[in-house]
Amino acid sequence: MPRTAKKTEKKDSSPTAPHDSPERCEGEASDDFELSPAMAKAFQHMTETISKTIDAKLDPLAEVVHIHSQQLENCKARLDEAERRIASAEELAESMQARVLTLESQVASLTEHVDDLENRGRRKNIRILGLPEGTEGSNTVPFLQKWIPEFLHLQTKGGYIKIERAHRTLAPRPGVKERPRPMVVRMHNFGDKQRILDASRKLSMDGNLRFENSKISFYQDFSAAVLRKRKEFDSVKHHLQEIGARYAMLYPAKLRVTIGNTSKVLGTPAAVSEFISEKEQHVRPAAIERSPPDNSAIES
Repeated sequence: MPRTAKKTEKKDSSPTAPHDSPERCEGEASDDFELSPAMAKAFQHMTETISKTIDAKLDPLAEVVHIHSQQLENCKARLDEAERRIASAEELAESMQARVLTLESQVASLTEHVDDLENRGRRKNIRILGLPEGTEGSNTVPFLQKWIPEFLHLQTKGGYIKIERAHRTLAPRPGVKERPRPMVVRMHNFGDKQRILDASRKLSMDGNLRFENSKISFYQDFSAAVLRKRKEFDSVKHHLQEIGARYAMLYPAKLRVTIGNTSKVLGTPAAVSEFISEKEQHVRPAAIERSPPDNSAIES
């Protein structure tokens, strides 16, 4: 037992080896990595040089980025303003569109009323087509007051019919071989105008409406707008004549068509063509008398 204790004491009293101390190891590492003043100065100089070089390279780029950022901000502001104005313009356009539609409707209505008033003012007017230039002489009204009843075989008091005024249309005087200008005549009485149109229609059916080898026609005087609408029916009227159908132009611009035993009042040439296609197979041209010429004015 005493021998064992002695060995234990010997172990406990043995000194620690110098290289086993942690503090000593750290101190030695610090001494190994410590830079000399010259090298530290060199590193500092190198760092400053690199920083200056990088700054010299990046400063222009930073300036460009700054300029572009300002431009983008300006563009954004202008875009916002443009969007605001566009939205305002769209709102205004919507309100104006509704107003324009209203005004268009009013203009169409007023135009229709004006045209109706113009045609009412022409109710006592007739147009005479085919009367040779110069036939009336220098006194147009006295000539027509006697010539019309004689030419149309009308019964009148005193052998003449009362006329307020008469004149050729304002087109340039035609040449010798050109078609004469229409004669516009305003009757004093509406009834006389209707008698003239009825008599001319009857004589034209017999083929006796000629004067000095010229075919004479009498028509109601209408406004230019009504004449244009009526002229649109010319092609379908020729077709109706070819198949022997009866037709009559109604005021202002409608066509009453009779094919076989069916009659219809139609407002457009397309509707007339469709009606012809439906009924044409029932028409026998040889058995149906052709319609008399339409009593509508010809635009000068």
